[in-house]
Amino acid sequence: MVLNAGELVHGMTLAYKATRFASKHQRVQKKFLNVLKVTVLLMVLAYALIYILIFFPLALLRTGAQITATLFRYDSQQSTLALLSTRQAVDHFLTTLPLLGLDIIIHARPQMFEDIFFTMLEEADPEYARVLKTWPPRKFHWAKIKFTAQRLGKRYLMTLAASYLGKLPLIGWLVVPLGALSMMSRFVGYPIAGAIILATVASPGSKHSTLFIFKSLLAMSDFSRDLLRPYFSHLGAKPEQQIKFYRARESTVIGFILAFYFFVQMSWVGPAFYILAQAAVALFISEQTVRPPLYTPGAEWELLTEKPSVSTEEHLEAKLQ
Repeated sequence: MVLNAGELVHGMTLAYKATRFASKHQRVQKKFLNVLKVTVLLMVLAYALIYILIFFPLALLRTGAQITATLFRYDSQQSTLALLSTRQAVDHFLTTLPLLGLDIIIHARPQMFEDIFFTMLEEADPEYARVLKTWPPRKFHWAKIKFTAQRLGKRYLMTLAASYLGKLPLIGWLVVPLGALSMMSRFVGYPIAGAIILATVASPGSKHSTLFIFKSLLAMSDFSRDLLRPYFSHLGAKPEQQIKFYRARESTVIGFILAFYFFVQMSWVGPAFYILAQAAVALFISEQTVRPPLYTPGAEWELLTEKPSVSTEEHLEAKLQ
């Protein structure tokens, strides 16, 4: 599905309104601060643990190598370079620790993020929150594991194939541009994707920018599924149903995610923006989806694409005034 500019703007506008709404309600603010305190504390503990388990032993090894070289008169340059290289690799890894730590916390303590989602939903649309809570959470662990394994396997095989085909004489250099064209055209259409690929071929220096754009589009897709986890979990949505839901609203979802995505990538302050996005997505759900019926034993969720009969956006504007 090619992204629609109007829906992208609508998604961004919805994110702005949700942020404004959250800033005016003390209950949402209080829940935000409580979740942020726990998240930051757990991430600091994770950083301290990694420092103790990795940096401290590396420092000891480096000191030991230098002492040994002095006592036994041998060249310790190679061992020192190896330790420094390891330290730099760990340092590079730790630059993403806040986001990695956040991802671990999201999966280890999902209840925290579910609470702020429902706190916001109760303020924006109390009836929607009440009905959604009647649905018992279902996780479908095996289906998620199977879906993740298949996706990772597919990406690995595609990377492996591109690596080997790229070594073919004469035509090997076309493999990556054509693959990128095929995948990016799904988001922006063939004309724009073709222009981006031509710019990459004509100016090799733009290759990193092109890869950054493509990776960001894929990352935003994963980011949106994390934010929508409380909604999908309560309705028992299977991975294939989640994909169908995402594709039905792809442009609006990406517009909404864009308002938060690059702020979430910032070290240490990123978690605050993630928690804000988790609250804001509750408004996205109430605005962009049909309120489900009350749960009855044996009921299963079905994707509905119609708009709610009463606009939550009008309700929101009234509360903001």
